Amino acid sequence: MANYYGKADIFAWMPMIGFDREKEDKGVGAFLERTQFTPDGTSVFLFHPDFVLQHDGLDKEIKLHPDNCSYYASPYNEERCRQDWTNHDIKTLVDNLNEQGIEPYVGIMGITLDDKFHREWVSDHPELYYYAKEGKYAINVLKRFKDGTYFEDFFVEQLTRVIKDYGFKGLHVADRFCPGGFHTYQTDFSNDMLDQFSQHTGITISQELLELEDNAPETCEKRSQWVWKSCRAQWILFTAWRWTGFWKKVCTRLHELNAKAFVLGMYCTDPFETLYYLGLDLRKLVQEAGVDTLMPNMAANGISLTGRPWNYYKQANMMPLTDAFTNGGKKLNMLGVKDSTEQWDMLHHEPVLLERDISFLPSFMRQTPGGMKRCIDGFNICLADGIYKDEWSWLRERFDRSFTKLPVKSLAPTYVWSDAAFYNLLPDYIQTRRWSMHKFMYELSKLGSVSNSIVRTEHITENSGDLVVFNFDLLSEEEKQLLANYRGGAVICTASAENGFSPDAYGITPDIYFEDQHTAYKNCAFAYNLDIENKDAILALLSEDDDTPVLEDPFNAPEIPNTLRFEMPFQKVSIGFRKALALLMKENYKQIFTSAYTVIPSRMEDGAVRMMVINDDRMHYAKADITINNRYSIKEVKVISSFPLLPVQFSDKGVFGFFGNADPKSGHTFRVLVPQGGISIVDVYLED
Repeated sequence: MANYYGKADIFAWMPMIGFDREKEDKGVGAFLERTQFTPDGTSVFLFHPDFVLQHDGLDKEIKLHPDNCSYYASPYNEERCRQDWTNHDIKTLVDNLNEQGIEPYVGIMGITLDDKFHREWVSDHPELYYYAKEGKYAINVLKRFKDGTYFEDFFVEQLTRVIKDYGFKGLHVADRFCPGGFHTYQTDFSNDMLDQFSQHTGITISQELLELEDNAPETCEKRSQWVWKSCRAQWILFTAWRWTGFWKKVCTRLHELNAKAFVLGMYCTDPFETLYYLGLDLRKLVQEAGVDTLMPNMAANGISLTGRPWNYYKQANMMPLTDAFTNGGKKLNMLGVKDSTEQWDMLHHEPVLLERDISFLPSFMRQTPGGMKRCIDGFNICLADGIYKDEWSWLRERFDRSFTKLPVKSLAPTYVWSDAAFYNLLPDYIQTRRWSMHKFMYELSKLGSVSNSIVRTEHITENSGDLVVFNFDLLSEEEKQLLANYRGGAVICTASAENGFSPDAYGITPDIYFEDQHTAYKNCAFAYNLDIENKDAILALLSEDDDTPVLEDPFNAPEIPNTLRFEMPFQKVSIGFRKALALLMKENYKQIFTSAYTVIPSRMEDGAVRMMVINDDRMHYAKADITINNRYSIKEVKVISSFPLLPVQFSDKGVFGFFGNADPKSGHTFRVLVPQGGISIVDVYLED
């Protein structure tokens, strides 16, 4: 049984309750019998970090703690009760995974449970807790012991012993280990972290702040207020520097052992939110520290089942942005399938939304010097226990469809990524709360303008097609000139209209230019190299206003407690401006087709126009009518997805029924049925 297909990596995030201690091979054979393929790897999810921190060799057999034997020491899943694993059992399990060609990673979180199931290692080292306004929680892996030595040095030595003794092929970390889980505004302002900050930046902390009772909630509040008003950007960048240094030490040692690091890194955020909110620079984690794999945490569907907002586009757009920013390393999306401990289940309760993830997320592409590549390299199945053979078959069928053919070109305009604009945004956002590239992308996605292509500025060629550049004014001067001279397609831009910015300064004569009319902080939009069919229709949208509040004091705007429920504070961009920009982005491909529903169009190698038709109504089927421009004739429409089951129907009169016309010569409009909250995919073959 070989690995899957070579076009995607499939990992299984497996809590111990998903294996079977009673079997001689610890359940590896039964797992493979279900999957019917060999996953590239598995996170042997031992959950509690004490599996590493308390490791003392394998000379003596010891029983593992309950919170190592299942996720949060959960008593059972669909199949079995929690089993009492020993360190020798884990060694046998790891040996069997290696023999079957499944790379085993030791999987841990940073969560501690206040000695609920065993005397925890950190209880003897309380100086290493995170101390936040809400109290202590988890291990802050960036801190130092009382004697001044760094936790990371101890961790690296313990991890080395674990990797060598058990034969793991790498480390997989998630919640509360990296990232820590709280906003950089909320934690950790202990004497230790302030001292590290002062040593790194040269910024002096007042004696008055240092003499406060260390780690008390009121102390954290006072110190955080001072940092946030006096040196916010420096604090955020310091935190990112510390994380990069931590992972550089870990990765250097792992790579010496021919092992790898697999890091969550972000928590439902894009690269900018990850930097500002969590203090991690994803590019530096990959390019400088050497992290091998990041796990974008696309959890919009799963967390919406628990009552949180369905921020689908906000989370989905982390895929292209993370890949463009890091420009290296692997990205395995955390595919939320089910979790018996957290008690949500996409596989059985929302299979349409799960199918949407499997189809939509691999559709994001990046233009590189070597051609198009996917922005994700595969999936990490979360979680992989309790999935039966027929359910694995259902998953495999959708993996096959999503990872086989790669489009050769996006017909929607391609997003442009700039490292310079990314780093220039931080000080500007702090002062103005202007929109990030990510914010523009997901707000326009909600209005039906979705692109599945991105390109780094240095990879732009005259074959890059139509481009979208958000925050043009934040680009480097070289990048601005590159884009001003671009003639490979239309260029659609936004920029701050503050501080006298004008496209004329770069020799750009826009085919259209407009500004937001309903906010104190004005953005502008402009486009060039673009034939606009109905400029008046676009400009007419600008008059529409909405009740989004204007931030009167952007610098002091309240920060959000978490990104799962709330959005970062942003200055108002009115609905009229957004709608005009969304319509402008559709201007070129509407020469091929129009639809009231969101359609992501791409060109396939055989010439077909692949259309991913999206339905954001999670209650009802969509009847998406797509009209092809009269300059084309439709030769054929092939249904690629598993639904709709029957061939599409054609009618220019809007009449569709059980016996509708399936002959493409009968009209220029066809109907695609899309399941509730889902995606249907068709390939359209045209002739002039």
